[in-house]
Amino acid sequence: MAKDKRWIVTASGDRPLKEVKKELADEGFSIEDVLDEIGCITGEASEAVAEKLRAVPGVADVSPEPPPINIGPPDSSVS
Repeated sequence: MAKDKRWIVTASGDRPLKEVKKELADEGFSIEDVLDEIGCITGEASEAVAEKLRAVPGVADVSPEPPPINIGPPDSSVS
């Protein structure tokens, strides 16, 4: 079974975010957070599910979430 990855779904604004959220969940997207102010929804899904999400009306983009950035502690010689 394919391992789920973290994704950021950007809404187009053509539909209410609540409707887009429901349809994403119905397609198998495990929703973690809804960022109403910027029109994004984060969560986890397989590559196959992410591909399906791109066809959902009201979705402008589906991108993998970038890895976390670690700049190290203050006064560290390595960052």
